[in-house]
Amino acid sequence: MDTFFIIIALGLLIFFSHLFNELFDRTKIPNVLLLLLIGIIIGPVSGIITQDFFGSLGQVFTTITLIIILFESGASLKLGIIRKTLASSLLLTVLNFIITVTIAVAVVSTLTPLNIVEASFVGAIIGGTSSAVVIPMVRQLKLSDKGSSLLILESALSDVLCLVVGLALLDGIAEGMVSMGKILSNMWKGFLFALLIGLLAGVIWSFFIRSMRSLKNSMFTTLAFTFVLYGIVESLSFNGGISVLAFGIVLGNIDGLSDRPLFRKLELKPVSGVNENERNFFSEIVFVMQTYFFVYVGISLQFGSLKIYAIGLMLILLIMASRPFIIKLFTRKDYSASEVAIMSVMTPKGLVPAILASIPLQMGFTGGEVIMDLGYSVVLFSIILCSALVIFIGKKKEMKVELGDIITEMESIAGDNPDELSPGGD
Repeated sequence: MDTFFIIIALGLLIFFSHLFNELFDRTKIPNVLLLLLIGIIIGPVSGIITQDFFGSLGQVFTTITLIIILFESGASLKLGIIRKTLASSLLLTVLNFIITVTIAVAVVSTLTPLNIVEASFVGAIIGGTSSAVVIPMVRQLKLSDKGSSLLILESALSDVLCLVVGLALLDGIAEGMVSMGKILSNMWKGFLFALLIGLLAGVIWSFFIRSMRSLKNSMFTTLAFTFVLYGIVESLSFNGGISVLAFGIVLGNIDGLSDRPLFRKLELKPVSGVNENERNFFSEIVFVMQTYFFVYVGISLQFGSLKIYAIGLMLILLIMASRPFIIKLFTRKDYSASEVAIMSVMTPKGLVPAILASIPLQMGFTGGEVIMDLGYSVVLFSIILCSALVIFIGKKKEMKVELGDIITEMESIAGDNPDELSPGGD
């Protein structure tokens, strides 16, 4: 493909993404879905661009996108809201994961040649929600701070859970034996140490960020430090995503924390977090990266056996059917009915299953092709169904608002002119 054509396409994608954002306000169609469909059309459907075109840079690009999205979303979360939703997010993540794995084992081991361990691997990699998909959709839907925090934290925590359990089961498939003790040990170590490293890195960087701003062309230095942090944490075999999220949370809230008695007593001033200009800058980068990311995901999808894709559709339908019952356990009066409805359908899959699903085939496992097709099918159908249900909920909400406005207007007219609406009126 000619280079000039690729450059034109990259530019047009940004314009289309802006257009899709405007379209969302009118139709409630998430730009995630439209960008994914563009990727599918120019990728597996037409064959204009294939996944091989990106080579090893594709995985680097998806990782960078995830880092930036997690950092920017962490910097946007308020500490008070996190305290209120962290316990609920953790319990929601674990319960959703367990139910998803149970459904996957029952369906996959019955309808495919995969054994129980391989079926458990499929359940593990699709057992969470995707940060890269959830966060942009949450931003577009403009949920409350508490609702947004619950979904963002769930997606970040589930990424860790899916990765740790998925990789442990992958080792178990290779060795012919699965150790639950090893899985649990890796989980708590991966989460706790990653969290502590991220928090510590945030505090340390808060001392340097003010002086960094005096340098020329320094706007990108915080993101550069974020990349270094992610790489170091991953090299230590912990979860870099949790560290980046924690790092962003610290920098997003450190200005408020610096007024606390502990900081004043230790004379830890002057510290600084991200300012408004930097927030806007990071938001712009997220917009660009997520635009290309969802097109890339569409290009990377591979359409295999129709039977396996039908099983993938069945899986996501069963998972989405169980989701409302789980959500009701963690939502009370402080969530509106429409917000609970959005949370109940917000279970899209993305980066983790797309990456992990292809590994068994690369390792030469017998059921590798079935696992890959199942993983890709669940990613595709989960995003399509989630988007379709978001549109439906949005339209339903608009109809209720319009009906409420009509009733209010009628009541107002009746109040001003009661004789006009009375049976005896002229």
